[in-house]
Amino acid sequence: MLGVKEIKSILRENSIRPSKRLGQNFLIDENVQKKIIDAVGLAREDVVLEIGPGLGALTEALCRRAKKVIAVEKDRRLHAFLLKNNKSGNLDLVQGDILDWDFSDYPACRGAKIKIVGNPPYYISSPILVRLLKNRAFINTIFITVQKEFAERLVAAPGTRVYGAISCFAQFYAEPENLFTIRKTVFYPAPKVDSCFLKIRVREEGLYLTDEEKLFKIIRQCFEKRRKTILNSLRMKEGFGAREEILQALDRAGISPSRRPETMSLKEFVTLADHIKTRGGS
Repeated sequence: MLGVKEIKSILRENSIRPSKRLGQNFLIDENVQKKIIDAVGLAREDVVLEIGPGLGALTEALCRRAKKVIAVEKDRRLHAFLLKNNKSGNLDLVQGDILDWDFSDYPACRGAKIKIVGNPPYYISSPILVRLLKNRAFINTIFITVQKEFAERLVAAPGTRVYGAISCFAQFYAEPENLFTIRKTVFYPAPKVDSCFLKIRVREEGLYLTDEEKLFKIIRQCFEKRRKTILNSLRMKEGFGAREEILQALDRAGISPSRRPETMSLKEFVTLADHIKTRGGS
């Protein structure tokens, strides 16, 4: 693992400046690096996909513990550095964007439930999580460093200030758990906020049997204007029927039309989805 002096020396010697555009913040604290590796708890038969290995602060330790590590790095400069300094026989380095990654095209991902480890740019945390959960058939567990505020949203309970659409999505398809907070001072350059290290256990199936497309259409619409009542939120968009139809669906679901979306549990949203009719659907 790499300490602060070693990382700064590597950057200087290779004329690499952290890219603000790519949201690069390198983890420079060896104690935190070790804490992350221990939390992942790899077994010898595990296949790991590392998102954004950077300078390889965690990569070598992952390789020592896992059967195979696939490291996907978008930055061509960092990919070139890793390629030149790769000493692990079980490491595959890929230059590319994780948002374009096709799990089914990669042989090591076939027939194996892989573990994800990553410190992706904070500004794309949500798109990355959505893409990973949509590819959950290939994934066992996700271990990921995210902005503290984003982590709080993923684990939020109904009725809390940060509970929203991403909370429902994450909890429907996985079990997110905040393992520990990471101070901003252990990154170079230091971000403006603290981070959290999450463990996200992926569910093989969605939490409830329902029309998932309809469910998340309802959830997204309801949280678009989170201070409105559930009735007014649904009336704002065509496709959920007339006011009386929405009222009838809410009554059948046992949900007061005056409630706000942030007070509704995931189960209540599922019940509503089972009773409401959408245009072109049931």
